[in-house]
Amino acid sequence: MPRTFELVTVTPVWPEELFDLSLDIDAHIASMAGSGERAIGGVAAGRIGLGETVTWRARHFGVWFTMTVRITALDRPRRFVDEQVRGPFRLFRHEHRFDVVDGQTRMTDIITVGSPVFGRLAERVVLVPYLRRLISARNRYLVTAAGAAPSTSPASEEWEPGDAAPYRAAQSTTSVGTGDDVWRRASADVLRWAVKTRSGFAVPGAGEVSPGERKVITAGWGPVRVSEPVEVAEVVRAPDRVGFSYRTLPGHPVSGEEAFIVHRHGDGVFLTLRSLTAPGDRWGWRMLHPLLRVAQLVARRRYRRALR
Repeated sequence: MPRTFELVTVTPVWPEELFDLSLDIDAHIASMAGSGERAIGGVAAGRIGLGETVTWRARHFGVWFTMTVRITALDRPRRFVDEQVRGPFRLFRHEHRFDVVDGQTRMTDIITVGSPVFGRLAERVVLVPYLRRLISARNRYLVTAAGAAPSTSPASEEWEPGDAAPYRAAQSTTSVGTGDDVWRRASADVLRWAVKTRSGFAVPGAGEVSPGERKVITAGWGPVRVSEPVEVAEVVRAPDRVGFSYRTLPGHPVSGEEAFIVHRHGDGVFLTLRSLTAPGDRWGWRMLHPLLRVAQLVARRRYRRALR
């Protein structure tokens, strides 16, 4: 018997905007970059509509799958449904609901799935947990694309991330030194990715940062090399505060945002690190997330020494 589960996402994004983003083929492809998903038939770009189909091809569990779905119900901005027409499941139905509750949009995903093999055992042990993580990562991407994801707010002296679930928030401040010479050096270095490069990361074309630029940073431990696609989110240049934040892109080992901020108080110069971290969008990285958290602690210790 097919299994049904729900996933709820609460966000300040207007339901109309979130509804339209959820129907946008290009946004969906970007949110699923970790599985190499692409549209190979039907509506392959732009917004899909009632009665229209799209054929997806994606890699899951190391195997390429093809599935065609049709929009079988659409009531903007409250609800739409997509259902499998042809594909790997005995049944796949995804209902999207958008309700306003206490001034926030409550997006509810209701998924009914039937496994082609091993029935309820496969659904309970494999399919439902995998789809829950996949759709959760997709929803985080959509909220971020709408500009409403939690932020490290590098321009703000005070940072109160509040309920940042599913992200884990962290902040630390360390002294870099004192005096105008230290300020000039550290404030220039931080905008040239020096916190990353002096901590063992390779940043291609590590010139001065600019908002919206994308890079693939490389982290290495011995013979192991890991690619980290990122996008610069915000750059701060103020008389006593300089720094920037970047957000991760699909395919990064983790999901979230990080900020490096150099600021001064009196004669003292300080480096503040802020981060919001959640498991990445790829299955393998999610399995390794506990180890990645340890690696992050090591990296942050190096960050704190990078500008001294």
